[in-house]
Amino acid sequence: MNNFSTRVSTRIRRGTVAVVVALVALLGTTNLPASAVSTPASSLTSAWLASQVGSSGEVNISGSTQSIVTQTMYVAQGLSATGEQRDALDRAMSFLSLGTSIEEWVTNDGSGGTAAPSGADLPERLASLILLANTTGSNPRSFGVPAVDLVARAQAMYGQVVPGFYGYQEPWSSVQDQSLMVIALQAVGVTPPALAIDWLADQQCLGGSNPQSSLGGWQASRASTGNSLDDCSAPDPLNYSGPDTNSTAFAVQALQYLGRTAPLAAAATFLQNAQATSGPSAGGFPWFAGGDVDANSTALVLQAITAMGQSPSMWSVGGATPLAVLQSFQLLSPASDAGSLFASWNPGVPDLLASYQGVWGLSLSAFPFPVLAERTVAAESLAAPAFTG
Repeated sequence: MNNFSTRVSTRIRRGTVAVVVALVALLGTTNLPASAVSTPASSLTSAWLASQVGSSGEVNISGSTQSIVTQTMYVAQGLSATGEQRDALDRAMSFLSLGTSIEEWVTNDGSGGTAAPSGADLPERLASLILLANTTGSNPRSFGVPAVDLVARAQAMYGQVVPGFYGYQEPWSSVQDQSLMVIALQAVGVTPPALAIDWLADQQCLGGSNPQSSLGGWQASRASTGNSLDDCSAPDPLNYSGPDTNSTAFAVQALQYLGRTAPLAAAATFLQNAQATSGPSAGGFPWFAGGDVDANSTALVLQAITAMGQSPSMWSVGGATPLAVLQSFQLLSPASDAGSLFASWNPGVPDLLASYQGVWGLSLSAFPFPVLAERTVAAESLAAPAFTG
């Protein structure tokens, strides 16, 4: 039963390749966006993602259950992490800049089991589009044709239902939604209200009667009784409940970027306790502690590690780093699949979710991604060659 595949679609989710990783100079804790590290592995995944972009900018992978707009958004988010394959990224951005694409991506169409009503803006989607527009040099305050003020729409969601929160609280993604929203706003020069940061920090599982295995982590959403948050549950990989590595990784990136670093030591301990210590994927990360290691979770935790100013080598288990484990999910053949990453529940088959989030980890890129330099003839001559399959 592919429950993991179903759940991963609600969040922003074997060949072995040997690469020489050029490590960046780490500056400790910083509020500056982390620069991407280009490796053979990240370049290969960028090339595969670029090869999925059609001449009109749309991505339409045969057999995909996701809409063309969603597929295109995923590919663009992956390419924006490395800054490579700019022709494909620019084509995808042109397609995503259409008013119909914007509204389809940002608003709830009512087809899913969401807390938000049909037609409401979805915070994670709006935030990810703001970040993408900002990274690619577009103006998120006047984006697309006709022009849409994405930032104003985001600000209008603040306190819409819950004080301090943007939009509607989704049971499977509230922490991720809030994390991306505060990162996106800060990245475009809008300082989120203190209550918005407080909401995110307060979601951490600390003290009280919280189970020992939950301490330091974040679960997707915490219920409350009256004015008090309910205790977290223990991580449960069978029922997808309790604090998880993905929500924690998003929260770490947001709090680091906003300068609220006090919760991060406990968060790092939680992530270390969730890291696989045995088996073929030792050193990687499962979604929930005790579950199977997967590419998406390992990539997201690599983002958190990068955000905290640490090297993957500091998280080595038995000589295997999370980066090496993530590379083990990358396909090298056949040529048409080379560079894609597979999902743990479907080995050997390219998976778009694993690939676009995987490249975030392969390039050691934490949110917000650096704004890409303007393209020049000289820069284009140095760009990585497009994968032709």
